[in-house]
Amino acid sequence: MGRSKGFTLVELMMVVALIGIVATVGVFNALEILPRYQLRSAAREFAGNLRRARMDAIKSFGSVRVEFDQTGNTYCIDSRTVPYRGTLTSHYGGGVCFGFGRATTSASAGSSRLPSVPITFQGKPPRVTFNQRGLSNAGSVYFTNCRGDCCAVVVSTSGRIRLRTWTGTKWK
Repeated sequence: MGRSKGFTLVELMMVVALIGIVATVGVFNALEILPRYQLRSAAREFAGNLRRARMDAIKSFGSVRVEFDQTGNTYCIDSRTVPYRGTLTSHYGGGVCFGFGRATTSASAGSSRLPSVPITFQGKPPRVTFNQRGLSNAGSVYFTNCRGDCCAVVVSTSGRIRLRTWTGTKWK
């Protein structure tokens, strides 16, 4: 008699087990990376919104104000609430909110002390205003997630906007 072709039940079970192990490892890696991705997305979008607000102030020969609501976990650009639906946490997930996470030093150049609050712009409520020349008041906004990762957006008086990420030992 000739040898039959195909796979045995044992061989099929081994392949299914290997696929299950690889899928499990992939899911755990995705769960590890996702909160960091969500945090960086929120900080990048915020920095982009600030750049857009600065350009709008220059184009309109006026001023554009960005106000922060730390308790509501939102910010407003000329009275338009961002994120447009919900809060930073509900929009981005991963526990994204204003905060320092595990950062231990300031993201601003020339200062090593961590500020007392995650939004350092002056005013009640805190705000940054870009004028017709693109200049602004200086300050920074810190974002964190459920894992304690931290990003900061730093604005200088010249209107320069920088996004910085805490590496665990320093700002990058």
